Amino acid sequence: MPLNITPPKPQAKPRALTADERARLEQYETTPDQSKSEADLLDELKLRTLAEAWNKYRGVELIRRLLPEGAEVRRGLITEVTEASPYRREYVGRIREHKAAVYKG
Repeated sequence: MPLNITPPKPQAKPRALTADERARLEQYETTPDQSKSEADLLDELKLRTLAEAWNKYRGVELIRRLLPEGAEVRRGLITEVTEASPYRREYVGRIREHKAAVYKG
């Protein structure tokens, strides 16, 4: 099986939700879907997509902060980071080495 050694294509850095967007999303979470208009459902979907992108970005940044590339880390920390994240150990290593989840901006 050929090995993919192409460097990852940098993704645009997502933005965090504004206070107004967070408030709207919180309101959507407490309102039953049956009482929402089509525009409300679309807005909620957009806000959830933005929030998920931001959460993924923050998770990657936290992994890189906890496991700086090339630096020695205490024994067991990589396992703890892997258990705390939604990623497998190999992907955490790829994030650490900037071979995966690369953001620009």
